[in-house]
Amino acid sequence: MCKRALSLIGILALVAFLLPAPVRAADFPATLEEDGVTFEKRGAGLFRWRGIFAVYDGALHMPTGLSRADFFEDVPKRLELIYRRAFSADQIVQGGNELLAENATKEELEPLRERIDRINAAYVDVQRGDRYTLTYVPDKGTTLRLNGKPLVTIPGHDFARVYFRIWLGESPISASFRDTLFGE
Repeated sequence: MCKRALSLIGILALVAFLLPAPVRAADFPATLEEDGVTFEKRGAGLFRWRGIFAVYDGALHMPTGLSRADFFEDVPKRLELIYRRAFSADQIVQGGNELLAENATKEELEPLRERIDRINAAYVDVQRGDRYTLTYVPDKGTTLRLNGKPLVTIPGHDFARVYFRIWLGESPISASFRDTLFGE
């Protein structure tokens, strides 16, 4: 083989090694129980920042029989994110705050400010492979967990309705990621 062909094969092998593996179904169970609710997986996918850098895999779980139209109603929902790279808590909070501002009016955010500050204070730095989950259960609130450990529970359907917009609203982090999470 010529040197050019060997170089090309080497580059392709390196690129294949550096590219993140696709979402594996085993990473997200089809059904699970959390906070007394049985959830069914709606969809799972990979979020890439600017379409290039793999940030995290995500999955959306909802109770059986609920549709996308039901999502922002006062119903249980669970979002799980498996990070593919390290991020500081400050980076997570800053990105979340920017997306909240794009997805909610000042009038919607103002009464939630204290609760948003509480969830933001609960975030910690993540490493590759860490899992954050947000689980909303009516009359309990939205629980943020890191690798299964509860960090904080924020009360109120009004909070969940606005906060989940970061990933699943009209101007989410990625429309294609949102649609994949909804199984579309």
